Amino acid sequence: MRASIKEKGVVTIARFISGLSLEIRNRVKLLLYQDFHDLVQICIKIEQQILRRVIGRSSYFDSYPKRDLKGEASSPKKNQNITLPQA
Repeated sequence: MRASIKEKGVVTIARFISGLSLEIRNRVKLLLYQDFHDLVQICIKIEQQILRRVIGRSSYFDSYPKRDLKGEASSPKKNQNITLPQA
């Protein structure tokens, strides 16, 4: 725009799509859009869906206690008197 270069809408759309992340680009290719404005709105919606999914996963996993390799739920260690059998 600064250089006052005029390009066709198809070229602008192709350049815009090539700058998108791979995940968004793959999903946009499956959808129909009529002009550049429609394309931008679709990309915004896809990005919001991705962010909701990522936030949902992190809160899902954060709500469950962490498990160690043995499958036991880990909890904060309290001062416990453990007596070991004498050999």
